[in-house]
Amino acid sequence: MIEFYGTISDYTKRRADKLRKRYFSNWIFALAAVAAVVAIIVFFTGEEEGALYTGICAVVLALVGSFLRFGPMRKSVSNAKWLVRVQIEGDTVVWMQYLPDRTIRKEKRVDAIKKVYRTKFCYFLVYNNLSNAILCERNLLKRGTFDRLEYTFEGKIRNLDI
Repeated sequence: MIEFYGTISDYTKRRADKLRKRYFSNWIFALAAVAAVVAIIVFFTGEEEGALYTGICAVVLALVGSFLRFGPMRKSVSNAKWLVRVQIEGDTVVWMQYLPDRTIRKEKRVDAIKKVYRTKFCYFLVYNNLSNAILCERNLLKRGTFDRLEYTFEGKIRNLDI
């Protein structure tokens, strides 16, 4: 069994927020590129007004994507404590977050994890997309070893510098 338990640090929360912003900025840049291509096509078909509006939309999307990617990191993500427990045992990953009024529990299969991003401070277990990743802070490891974790997700681990 591999278990991470404790309160996620503010530093890790800010880094996770930055990584999620980068993920969404990539999608926004892709939308901006599509809008720019549409603007060019519309311009060459003789609809200058439509091309202008579509071009403005592409520029606005590119600006929003740039702000998300290159904007300053927040000083604080959340005042609330993120008290979490992640247990990896057999072919099951159980994630629990302990809130003052309730406990949130999610259970996933190990083979549902598509990628694991390894950073200096944590692991992101990505099962759907990066916005739904399970965060495992390295200094919260209570049971198991990092070698065992990496063996469990062999072939899915990618290094990430943020």
